Parts: sequence; structure tokens; C-alpha cells
Amino acid sequence: MKKATSIGSIVLLAVFLLASCAPSSSIKAGSATAESLIRLLPKTSMGVFAVDVHRGMATPSVSKMLQDPQAKQKYDEFVKMAGIDPMKDVYFVVMGLTATPNGTSQEGGVIVNLRYNKDSFLAVMKDKAPEFQSESYNGVTIYSNLDGSETKQTTRAAFLDDSNILFGSEAGVKGIIDVHQKKAESVMQNTAMAGVLKKVDKAALAWGAFSLPPDLVKKGIESVPQLKVLEGVTALTMSFDHRLSNFIADIRTAGGTKEQNDTLASTLNGLKGLGAMLAAQEPAAGDLLNAIEITSGQDFVRLYISVSEEAMDKLAKAAQARAGDLMKIKKDAPAEEKK
Repeated sequence: MKKATSIGSIVLLAVFLLASCAPSSSIKAGSATAESLIRLLPKTSMGVFAVDVHRGMATPSVSKMLQDPQAKQKYDEFVKMAGIDPMKDVYFVVMGLTATPNGTSQEGGVIVNLRYNKDSFLAVMKDKAPEFQSESYNGVTIYSNLDGSETKQTTRAAFLDDSNILFGSEAGVKGIIDVHQKKAESVMQNTAMAGVLKKVDKAALAWGAFSLPPDLVKKGIESVPQLKVLEGVTALTMSFDHRLSNFIADIRTAGGTKEQNDTLASTLNGLKGLGAMLAAQEPAAGDLLNAIEITSGQDFVRLYISVSEEAMDKLAKAAQARAGDLMKIKKDAPAEEKK
């Protein structure tokens, strides 16, 4: 009896440990992960992008931004209007993109994972878009007539559950609802996308993964011949992070031959050199360009940037000063005579 009890205890402990180690599939605000939300995107998605808003709002750059009185005022106005505080209530934003059947445009859907009050959001919608319309789709209310002119209303929105709000094109929003209700397959069942997703740094502050079918690349090259340097590229991954007081970007292409990848890397280095010449009079821009490393290999090209907060602050101040100069020139310019 004791032996049976011991074996039972071991089995229960093993189950508990396995459950603890398994990746979370929860989509509830506060316990969801970007990966669990990505699984709600439809199989037809060719590209995904995820942002850890909760972590991003805690970075020093956001704190510095909110020290500006105007920025703080706009932030407070948004909090009052929407009834949510992005620093406390918004966790993730996840986006999926799907090419239309003819390949000439894209559909997409966005999932915002947050703590929110539905009644507060509806009140804002009634105030900002009083003529909005609604329809029921598999038990979920989809709202439309939210943007654009009377002849072009494209954005749809829906409250998926008490932790997730959707918006995007009609097909994009309905596609997410279908996956959530297990009426359609997830992007994780898309073999090409699943392979690309394995290569991206999903622990980063923001990251994206895109599958580039040969036909799509070919059409792009036919439209813009300069894009021939992308010939052979089958996927693109990117990650953006803030670690040890540095801003980091890691962008990679996959596919192609070594020769094709060497050509692409050479082209990017040429553009980097041209940028350095144009930025010769602005040290802050030069620091950023010097931080860019471009390498290539048998089946990849990598663009990597690691730049300090101090360098980014200098660049931001230089950009603000340049914008101020342009505004002053425009203001001081004589008005055109009316004929």
C-alpha cells in the first residue's frame, strides 16, 4: 500500500513539474505570453509582429518621454478618455498579416492583450464614432464604420473576451475569432511560418517573423528592379530589445545562396557608407551608423545594431533641433502671393 502511494505521489509530482515547465497557453491579461497570442492568428498569416508593451512602458526612454509636459498631458488625456493606463493595463500587442488572394494588398488583424472595461470603450466609440455599426459573427459582436470616409470604411473591431480586443480588416478580425473558437487552424499549422518562428528571438521586447514566398519576391522585383538584391530571400526575422542600457536591433534574412547573400550584404554596406557621408555633419547620426554591423553567410544576411541610451538621446535631441529649424524656416518664409 505504501509502495503504491509512493508511486502515485511520484506520478503526481512528475505531472506537476511537466505542467510547470510547459509554455503558457493562457491568453488572459497578466498571464498571457506573446507566443500564446500568436497562436490565435490564422494559418494564412504570412507575417507576425509582437510587442511586449508592459515591459516597453517600463524602459527609461518612456520615462524620459513622459517628463515632457506636453507628452505627459496627452498621456493623461488618453488615460482619462479610454479608462486604461498603458503602463499598468496593456500587456501585449500582436499583429498578423495575410496577403489577399491576388497578392496586390494585405489583410491583417491585431490583438491587444489588456485589462479593460468594455462599457468604457463602448462609451468612447459612441463619442468618437457615433455612427458605428455592429454585426454578430459566431456569437462575437464585430463593430464597423469606425474610420475613413463614407465610401471607405475598412477597420473592424471586436471584444474577443475580457482580456483581448481585436481590430483590423474584416477578414483579419474574423480569422482570429475562427481560430479562437477552434473553427480554423492556427498560424502554427503553417509549415513555412512555424519554421521562421523558431528562428526569431521571442524573448525580445518586440519581434517579428515573415515568410516571403518566391512568387511574392518575384512580383516585388518586377515592380521595383532595385529589389533584385533580395532574390533568393525566403524569410525575414527581426527583434528589438533594451538590455544593459543599450538598444539592440537584430534583423536577419534567410535563404538564398552565399553569392546572393554576399551581394545583399555588400549593398547594405554601401547604403551604410552613403548614410555616413550624408551624416558627416551630425555626430549623433554617425554614432548610430557606426554601431551597425552587417554580415552574411551561406544562407543568411544579418544587420545588428547595439547603441547606448546616451547615443540615442543625442540622436533624438539632434532630430528635434533639426525639426525645429525646419519649422522656423517654413514660418519665416514669405507667403505666396495670391493671383
